[in-house]
Amino acid sequence: AWSFHLTSYADCRHQQRCSIRRGRRFNPWIKENLYNENRFIGLFRMGHQDFFLLIHVLLNYIPNTFQQDVRGLTIEEKVGITPYRLGHGTSYDTVGHVFNVGKSTAYQVSKSVVQSILEALHDSTIIFPAADDVEKWAEIKESFRLRQGLRNIIGAIDGTLIPIIPPANDQWNASFNRKGWHLIVFQCIVDAHGNFCNVYGGLPGSIHDSRVFRKSQIGQDLINGVARFPADCLLISDSGYSSRLPILVPSSNPHKEEGAHFNNIHSSTRIVVEQAFGHLKNHFRCLLTPQAIVPLNAVKVTIVCMILHNVLNRHKADFLDNWNQRNTQEERLG
Repeated sequence: AWSFHLTSYADCRHQQRCSIRRGRRFNPWIKENLYNENRFIGLFRMGHQDFFLLIHVLLNYIPNTFQQDVRGLTIEEKVGITPYRLGHGTSYDTVGHVFNVGKSTAYQVSKSVVQSILEALHDSTIIFPAADDVEKWAEIKESFRLRQGLRNIIGAIDGTLIPIIPPANDQWNASFNRKGWHLIVFQCIVDAHGNFCNVYGGLPGSIHDSRVFRKSQIGQDLINGVARFPADCLLISDSGYSSRLPILVPSSNPHKEEGAHFNNIHSSTRIVVEQAFGHLKNHFRCLLTPQAIVPLNAVKVTIVCMILHNVLNRHKADFLDNWNQRNTQEERLG
């Protein structure tokens, strides 16, 4: 998904070494202090190679952002702050303490890197093939068929909720949903491998999935007959979506043997989207913690987590077993 040239990175790294020292620095990426792979993954939710690849992509995309730094932060520190914060879901106070920077600096750096990742990687990472790309659609259909035998499926669609701190102007508690939390809702389509292909969200958590679908671009296109994929292709969803569209929903007669059998196959195919949400939130714990940022920034953070999820998933990056463990509040919010 991205190219990497060791020489260009080494040159940049050499230029960044002369920075203003503020006491002991947290720098587990330099040769003298290099953490082993598992420890590094535990800290930054990605291995050494993916970490340096991310640096390279951001450096090439908007180099001026990282070359002018009055605080003396290296590019590794700037980029490292963001996956650390996203992965652990800790406060900016804690992030600042770990990286030996102020809370405000941690916030501003993270906000800048989140925006950089969006600009550099969104359009190439969260993407559907072109409607006329027959070969690519055939490949996607085959990957779904291999799961449980259902044909012509090109994506599993569902919604998920992300907790936020209630916004100051939320006078009617629009983000307050039936679970008793302030949340924003996202509608996502994933492929058979759990990669996010289409994302729409940021609406208040009280809005039902069907309404989110109608407001989304892909929902409007399908309702109005705009071709987003070949005519024989279908999305797969739960019963909250309309069967009148090219969406395969569960059987309405689950008590009959044939309907029950179909629903078992349907559920085993559709579960890929639920697994993707679980994997995403366990990987990036900030999505299980109410985010003390305005909803717009919460949307950006969530999409960046999906971008990084896709990149790491496609690279078959390691996922540590202990990330699947959640505390009581995370279980309620997840």
